[in-house]
Order: sequence, then structure tokens, then C-alpha cells
Amino acid sequence: MRIEPRHGKQALLALMVLAGLVALGVWVYQAGWIDPVRLERLGLRLGPWGPPMLAGVMALTVVVGPIPTMVVSVAAGMIYDPVLAFLLSMAGALTGAGLSFWIARLVGRPVIERLLHGHVALFPECPQHILFSMVLVARLIPVVSFALISYASGLTALTTGRFLVATALGMAPMTLIYVLAGKGIAIDSGWAMAVGLAVVCLLVALPKMVDAGWIPLPASWRAFVDHLRHPH
Repeated sequence: MRIEPRHGKQALLALMVLAGLVALGVWVYQAGWIDPVRLERLGLRLGPWGPPMLAGVMALTVVVGPIPTMVVSVAAGMIYDPVLAFLLSMAGALTGAGLSFWIARLVGRPVIERLLHGHVALFPECPQHILFSMVLVARLIPVVSFALISYASGLTALTTGRFLVATALGMAPMTLIYVLAGKGIAIDSGWAMAVGLAVVCLLVALPKMVDAGWIPLPASWRAFVDHLRHPH
């Protein structure tokens, strides 16, 4: 099947954007800026430009993938009121997730057109509520790559709105915990230790609770999550 020229141009532009963001993200990471203390100091120095800076760094870490997003949420919690820090972290992460989603859709579209004879997404017949639920469950599992879910979702028939809502609902609990951990570090070392211990326990326990069946999941969801956690 012939690929439409405009889709090829869109894919090329998306690849160029992705390459630029990855290069920037790698530079930021190698320069040592993905550190809560350095981000806190930079945010304080920038004054009113601190919040958009943190949101931008959060978006960048989501697009690049391996760079930890948790660090930015902790730094935001160290500087700002928990509500503002939470909103900044959510806004940055949703922006990055949306970018990843559409980069994958634009880059993958020509390939999908050739393989699926005109369909613009994988699994075009899969109901939207099933795709929504898969993204939501995957977001609730801390060990599943945030970037992987975003890029994979962009290749499906899931709508952008449903993707963003599922992402927001799924990431909100852990984002709040990270922000509170950052606030605890800024206020009191004892509180920070307690919150940090709670975060670690939750990160360790949640996947095990899912595996043990204490958190019931439909068989199709469990298979999907297992595939994401063990893609090979």
C-alpha cells in the first residue's frame, strides 16, 4: 500500500522533534541537573520562572524515558506548597505523555498504514473502554515504564482525551506521595525518613500485591501488565 506523502512528512518532523528532545534530555541528565537538591536551588533562583522550569523538566523526563520523573516531583515538593507542586508535576507529566503519544502516532502511522491497509492505529476494533482501562492499570503499577505506556498507546486506536484522563488518574497517587516526600525533606529529616520509608514500602509492595492477587485484576489486564513488565 502506498503511504500518503503528508504522513511521511509528519513522521519525519516527529522524529526530528524526538531526536532533539532526547538529545536535550541526555545533556540535562549528564550535566547532573536531574537531582532534587540542584533543581530546588535552580527553582528558587528563577523565582516566578521556577514553576514552568520544573514542569518543562518533568515533560522532558517523560519523553526521554529512562530519566526518573520522581526526582522532579520531589524537587517541586521541596520548593512549593503541596497543591502547587502536585499540579506542576501533573501538568509536566501530562504534557510529556501527550508529546510521546503523538510522536508515536505520527512516526508509526506510515508503518501501520502499510501493514494494516489503511487503518491509522493498531487494534482499531478494540473498544475504547478496554484500551482506557489498560492504560489506567499500567499507570498504577510503578514498575511499568511511564514512557513505554505513552509511546505504545500512541500506536493504538485510543483517543487522546481518554489517554490523558487514564494517565492523570493512574499517576496521581504516586505523584502525590513523591510531592509529600519532597515536602517532608524540606521540613524535617524525621518526617522525610518516615515518608521515604512509606514510599519505598509502597513501591515494593504494590506489584507484589498485584502478583499475589490481593489487588484483583481481570485476566486480560493482568496479562497486559505482565507483558509490559516483561516485554521480552
